[in-house]
Amino acid sequence: MTVAISPGKIILLGEHGVIYGKPCLSVAISMKVAVSIEESRFYSVNDQLLDEKKHSYIKKAIELLWDGKPLSITTFSQIPSASGLGSSAAVTVATVASILALKGKFSLEDVAKKSFEVEYEVQKGGSPNDTSACSYGNAILVWEKEKEGYIWKITKDKTWYVYPVKAPDLRIVVGHTGIKSRTPLQIKKVRKFVEHSSFGKELINEMENLVLEGKKALEKQDFIQLGEIMNENQKILHTMGASTKEIEKLINAALKSGAYGAKLTGAGGGGSIIALTDNPEATAEAIEKKKGKAYIVSIAKEGVKVWK
Repeated sequence: MTVAISPGKIILLGEHGVIYGKPCLSVAISMKVAVSIEESRFYSVNDQLLDEKKHSYIKKAIELLWDGKPLSITTFSQIPSASGLGSSAAVTVATVASILALKGKFSLEDVAKKSFEVEYEVQKGGSPNDTSACSYGNAILVWEKEKEGYIWKITKDKTWYVYPVKAPDLRIVVGHTGIKSRTPLQIKKVRKFVEHSSFGKELINEMENLVLEGKKALEKQDFIQLGEIMNENQKILHTMGASTKEIEKLINAALKSGAYGAKLTGAGGGGSIIALTDNPEATAEAIEKKKGKAYIVSIAKEGVKVWK
């Protein structure tokens, strides 16, 4: 039997732009997913028969990576599904890590590459950002540009380079709208705007500059500047159609509570917001008053871990 635990993730800056090879800044978070796997007489997930619709990421991981006896799989998650917090990426990463460990082939790089392959097949596209953040932990920058210091590169329809980022100890408030975010639909919606509008392309390029400035601010622990950059990134995401009135309501509540910055995280259309603040309890309370579900999270310094 093997057990793998993967952190979730939040995107600080650059969602949607990463699809086009632009930089994206993410951190792994303290909310986690655990997956245990052992050989069995038939394939099952949480004592139910493996179902392609319910367990699409697990099923695809088995198809791509496993050729042994049937597997009994048990999952546990602290992360709401379709919340923009990396629930599917964390399940995928933990499942892939467990399978690779069973085969004696576990490494963080292999987990990241194989997990992205699984997500890419299931979602019919995407970027390796989420699965790399869950695999590596701490903070990462994913970008199409090759520079010194990358930890791995992943190629599908384009090549992305994954860079480590020095992030301080940090508490961030997550506000969940309670509305499921449909990532493939949101990607398609934003893609239509970007590819059929010169203004959309300009916004993607503007987001690139914000991400690179935000990385510097994070590493310098300049949270005031980072918050301002988050607010600017949110304006772009709103213009692209990724935001909703429920998201905006929680963002406004966070900012009124004194947060330096707040924005949606993930694909949008629902899901969650994140707020950078030095008074997370007050910001969490403000979000709850607006009917959001608040979580105070820290950066997970380690990525996926396995035990045999």
